[in-house]
Amino acid sequence: MSDTKRKLATILATDCVSFSKHMVQDEIGTLSALKSCRTIIDLIIHEHGGGIFHTAGDSVIAEFPSPVECVTAAVKFQEALAARNANTETEIKLCWRVGIHVDDVIIEGENVYGNGVNIAACLESTAEPNQILISRIVKEQVSAFLLF
Repeated sequence: MSDTKRKLATILATDCVSFSKHMVQDEIGTLSALKSCRTIIDLIIHEHGGGIFHTAGDSVIAEFPSPVECVTAAVKFQEALAARNANTETEIKLCWRVGIHVDDVIIEGENVYGNGVNIAACLESTAEPNQILISRIVKEQVSAFLLF
C-alpha cells in the first residue's frame, strides 16, 4: 500500500449511448466508429491536462487537476463528436453522455478509486444523449470561468 495516496481530482465519466444495439446491427462498422470517437475524446482529454485511468469497451473515465479544464474538455469533445455525426459521410453516428464530479479520491498506482468516481459514473448514466451533467460542486467551481 506504499503507492496509495489521496488527492482532490475532477472525475469525468463518459459512455457511448446504445453501444450494444449498434454492435448487434453492425459490429465492424460500430467498432470503427468507436475508434474514431475515441481518437477525438482521448486527444481532447489529454490536451486539457486529463489522464485516462479506465476504459471498458465504450466507456472512458478520466481525472483532471482542474474542473474548468475538465468541463472545457467535455464541451469540446461533445462539439467535435456532434460535428463528426453531422458529416453526411459518417455512417454510424455515435452519441455520448458525460458526468463530472470533484471529490477526494484514492490513487493507487495507475488506478483511481472512491466515491468521486462513483458519483461521476452515476451522473453519466442519468445524462441524456449528447448531454454533460455536472455535480453542484463542479458548477460552483467553474461558474466564474464558464458560461452555462
